[in-house]
Amino acid sequence: MEELEELLKQYNLEHSEDLSLSPWRSQYCRVPFPKYWQRVYQIMNDIDRSNRVIEIGCGQGDVTAIFCYLGFQEVASFEKEQALVTKAKRRINDLFDRKDVIVQGLFPEKDILRCDVLVLVNCAYQDLAGSREEYKRLLMNYYASAGYPQYFIMEVIDSSYTQYDKEFPNHIRLSYEDVEEMFPNFRIQSWATYIFPQNRKSKTLYLIEKK
Repeated sequence: MEELEELLKQYNLEHSEDLSLSPWRSQYCRVPFPKYWQRVYQIMNDIDRSNRVIEIGCGQGDVTAIFCYLGFQEVASFEKEQALVTKAKRRINDLFDRKDVIVQGLFPEKDILRCDVLVLVNCAYQDLAGSREEYKRLLMNYYASAGYPQYFIMEVIDSSYTQYDKEFPNHIRLSYEDVEEMFPNFRIQSWATYIFPQNRKSKTLYLIEKK
């Protein structure tokens, strides 16, 4: 993991102009990287490399780099913003000589694109739902549209975050009980990735796995 952190850190420092699009990405210009990134690396490192991966909201590709570095060959990382897609494509191609990974557009597409591992981290898409139930249905629709994969790595704003926040409204803040209700009879593990007030908000990453 440390080798990839250093590789990405150096690349990001050499392309500091990319921060103008996503200033919060300065956390990828120093090590250690954010907890959610490290946890995704640890989870993916234990998964068979033949598994197909779909990532939703890849931004500039810092999490996408994990899949490529670890040797996953079937990866589709979706990003809706063209400016971010351009940066992500360049980054993944420069570092891993992969031109087939970044997909411009919203997931899901018209047809189900089946995978074994679905990844949704550091990406809230709060504007696509107006209530908690709508937000939960949105997340479940992602899971269904990916063909009900074996693994779902999902990071959400945690319900323990109670501050007023227009960017992260109450309806996208989920508890462990919410996730259990969404995925009954699944094996669920969770880790706090951000904790308020040490961080701006509280977030939890879940590994949801079919039994």
